[in-house]
Amino acid sequence: MPRLMPIRGLRYTTAAGRLDELLAPPFDVIGARERERLAGMSPHNAVRLEMAESGEERYGRVAAELERWTAEGIVERDAEPMLYVYEQAFVEAGIELRRRALICGVESQPWEAGAVLPHEYTMSAPKEDRLRLLQATGTQFSPIFMLARDRSGQLAGLLASTAEGLEPDASGETADGVTHRLWALPADRARLRQLAPLLSEAFYIADGHHRYETSLAYRTWLADEEGPLASDHPARFAMAGVVPVEDEGLVVRPLHRYVPREAPADWRERLGGLFEIEEAAATVEPAALEGVRAGSPDAIVAVNLAPGRIHLLRPKSDEAVASLAPAGASSRWVSAAPILLRLGVLDPLWGISDEELRAGAVTFTHEVGEVLEALRGGGVGFLLQHVPASEVITLADGGERLPQKSTFYYPKLGTGLVFAPLSP
Repeated sequence: MPRLMPIRGLRYTTAAGRLDELLAPPFDVIGARERERLAGMSPHNAVRLEMAESGEERYGRVAAELERWTAEGIVERDAEPMLYVYEQAFVEAGIELRRRALICGVESQPWEAGAVLPHEYTMSAPKEDRLRLLQATGTQFSPIFMLARDRSGQLAGLLASTAEGLEPDASGETADGVTHRLWALPADRARLRQLAPLLSEAFYIADGHHRYETSLAYRTWLADEEGPLASDHPARFAMAGVVPVEDEGLVVRPLHRYVPREAPADWRERLGGLFEIEEAAATVEPAALEGVRAGSPDAIVAVNLAPGRIHLLRPKSDEAVASLAPAGASSRWVSAAPILLRLGVLDPLWGISDEELRAGAVTFTHEVGEVLEALRGGGVGFLLQHVPASEVITLADGGERLPQKSTFYYPKLGTGLVFAPLSP
C-alpha cells in the first residue's frame, strides 16, 4: 500500500520576486518558445531548473544555478517537514472551477507492488534526461500528479478547511489565467492520522509517469552509491500532488491527433467494416468542430479524410469494437478513444508502426485550433473524446495501460511552488 511522508520543501523567498513570474509547467509541455518566454520573465523562473538549455553540460549548470540561488537566499528550505495544500482556480468551458491537492512525499515503489498504479506507457529518453538531472541536483523540481480515492472525505476536508480558512503562504497567476495558491502546514500527528484512510488503497498517476519511474531509478542508484537508505530517507519518496478522485475540479481534456499524410483513396472501404460514416454539416473552424465533437460523444471526428470535409466515425457495434482487442486485452480497453483510433483507424489507413509513432508520425494536441493549423499543410486530423478519470482508474485496476498522450489533465500542476531536496 502507499506510504506518504511530509517533506522539507525548498521554496522561493520574497527575494526571488513575484510568484507570477516564477512558475512554470512541467518539462514535458515546454517547447523551445515557451522556455524562452518563461526564462525571460525572471532570472529565477523555475524553468531554469526544470528544463535547462540544451547541451551536454546542462545538468551541471542547473546544479550550479540551484546552489547559487540557495546561497543568495532566493530559495530556502523549510526548517521542518511540511504538508502543502495547493489550490488552482481556473475557468473551463465558461465555468469557474477549483482543484485542490496535497503536496507531499509518496514512496516510490515498483509498479508490481501495486501501491501506485500507472495508466500510460513511458519512453526511455525522457527518463534518462530526468535521471541525469536528479543525479546532478539531488532535487525534484515538479510534483507528480496523483489521484487517490478519498472515501472518508478526510483529504478533501483537510484541503477545504485550509484553503477556506487560512491565508495562503504564496499565490500567483500564470499566463493561462490559472491562479495558484499554496499553504505550508506543519506535519503534526493529528494531520497525519487524518490522512491514514487514504493509504488503504492504491494511488494512481494522472500525469508524471516518467518522473515517477525516474524517482525509483534514483532511489536505486543512490542506494548503490551510498548503501541502504533509511525508511524515511527523502530519496525513497517522490514529490506528488495528491488529488481526490472526487474533486469537482478534476478536468480531463481530450488529446487530438494530426497525421501529416493524405488519406488513401479507398478510405471509406477500409473503415466501413467497423464504422458508420456520416458527413457532418459544419464549417472547418475551431468552435464549430468543438461543437460537433461535444455533440457526438460516441464518435471520432475526422477532418480532411476527404479534402475540406468533416466526417463522424461511429462504431457499428460493441462486438465489432471488441474484435479489435489483442489477446489478453479487455473490450473496455479497446473502446477507449485513443486505442480505438489507433487500431480501428490509423492501422487500416496507414499501418503506422510503434517506431513511426515514436519518430513523430502523429502529432498530439488538446487544442482544436492547432489541429486546423497543421491541416493547412495537408494531412488528416482526428478529434477524440476524453478518457474520464474514472475510466483511467478502472483500467489501471485491471492492469491495463493506455498509450502515451491519451489524457491531458488540465491545468498542469505548477513547477516552482515547492522543490523537494532528496537529502535528509
